[in-house]
Amino acid sequence: MILHTIHSSPLDSFALQQCLALLSANDTLLLIEDGVFASQARHPWLVALETLSKQGRLRVLSSDLKARGIENKIGEKCSYSDFVILVAKHTSLMPW
Repeated sequence: MILHTIHSSPLDSFALQQCLALLSANDTLLLIEDGVFASQARHPWLVALETLSKQGRLRVLSSDLKARGIENKIGEKCSYSDFVILVAKHTSLMPW
């Protein structure tokens, strides 16, 4: 079980695309920093994120949403405390 963190916008980087290609069925994706833009922008990987969201495997860091003045359209908001719990729950962390 891997916790993948995306910190760049899908419009500026291929990190999201590459991450989604390697995500396994037990992994979770957390959008942080500019990665939170993926939770509301139209991009080719939105359908894959919507699927992860429906499976409960997509989280979006609420403080980063707030810092950018946006609301997530998909994914579950999480706090820093939730982030720590996610890290402890997964066997490894993969930053992108």
